[in-house]
Amino acid sequence: MTRHALSPLLMLLVALPALADDLPSFSVTTDTPQYCTQLAKQVTDRHSLIPDVLRLLAEGRDMCDRGETRGGIRRLRRALVILHHRKVAAKEPGAKAPAAKDQGTKPPPLLPPAPPKTEGAVSAPPQR
Repeated sequence: MTRHALSPLLMLLVALPALADDLPSFSVTTDTPQYCTQLAKQVTDRHSLIPDVLRLLAEGRDMCDRGETRGGIRRLRRALVILHHRKVAAKEPGAKAPAAKDQGTKPPPLLPPAPPKTEGAVSAPPQR
């Protein structure tokens, strides 16, 4: 290379560390036990009592503890997705918050009420 070509190249190499400081940073997630711990903390910090979330959290922690990191991460991510969708659904206009079970409300009936019987009415025999 000529001396004139080295000068701009040298200036570029000197300026690279300063340019790298201006770039946005991002985190790389890998299938590690530390990432399992981070996801489990995110789920537990939301203090959810949703049965599916609790089950996924327990399964995810157990799998991560046994070294099955990918399966554990998959379950913990699924728990976070459930929590996210529950949160988004609660923010939608017209959405009602789920009623608490201890407010003395009756659960909806399993079957619709039977029609009232009229006196003297003859019912048709069952068809075969």
